[in-house]
Amino acid sequence: MMYCRFLLITLILLCGIAFPENLFGYWIWTPETSRWINPKYYIKDTPREQFEWAESFAKDGDLDMAIKKHEQLIKCYPTSSYAATSQYRIGELYLEKGNRSEAFWAFQKVIENYPRTSLIDKIVAKEFEIANSFFDRKRKRFAKIPIPTSVKTAELFEKIVENEPFGKYAAESQYKSGLSYLREKDWERAKDALQKVVDNYSESKWAEEASYQIIWFSLKKSPKIATDLTSLEETIDKCKEFKRTFPESKRGKATERIIEDAHRRKAEKLYQIGLFYEKRRERKAALIYYEKTIRLYPETEAAKTAEERLKKLK
Repeated sequence: MMYCRFLLITLILLCGIAFPENLFGYWIWTPETSRWINPKYYIKDTPREQFEWAESFAKDGDLDMAIKKHEQLIKCYPTSSYAATSQYRIGELYLEKGNRSEAFWAFQKVIENYPRTSLIDKIVAKEFEIANSFFDRKRKRFAKIPIPTSVKTAELFEKIVENEPFGKYAAESQYKSGLSYLREKDWERAKDALQKVVDNYSESKWAEEASYQIIWFSLKKSPKIATDLTSLEETIDKCKEFKRTFPESKRGKATERIIEDAHRRKAEKLYQIGLFYEKRRERKAALIYYEKTIRLYPETEAAKTAEERLKKLK
């Protein structure tokens, strides 16, 4: 059977008969090697030749084949000087294809598999650009290209920090990972990420922003803080600390408003406790909380209401 097949192919070649490219699968005759090869699996004799071959596909616009050829180089010549460059080129080719997520992790493989490469700074810059594109892009209801969740975007920024913890993009990446978690209402991870900005990058401009975000979101978004006196007290303390640490901050007035809001909530809570005791006919306890509301937060609506209740009780 194989002999008949060989005779048929030889006859076609000798007679110059044209035949469909897929008639005999992916096998083609190469005069330079005088043998049949399958381009899908064929490997050049040297990593340099393999690299140039992969790039020839990229120049012709066949990005998928170019990626495959670079992957073959990495697999067959893992210790060559071309391996790291091929992995980097895979990331660039995925970017060219518009697949940013695949591009990010292809770039990341360079750092993980070739930690001594001179491409690290270049790679981190590319990764930051990709993570930022996801961070800045608003979700579209009918978007054709799926957009990663903010949690996944946070993980990209965290990977950048891990790659270069004291690099050019570290502080901003740490800050944006926190904001990405906030978008998904993952308060604990958001708080941890933002606190790392304050602790690890206190001299950067992002430390001020992170400190403010911790305060603002803890007060506005956490249901517990809205009714918990201890948490409200902590928020007020954080605001005061913020004002001491960043006296010239443009967030100063906003921080004052947060303090006022926390005072309003504390006053309301104290008034509600007084009202609770009044309904239970525990007059003395009710008087204590009404008076405390008036004394500590005289400018609030709760204080005015407490004053009216106090007059009736007396």
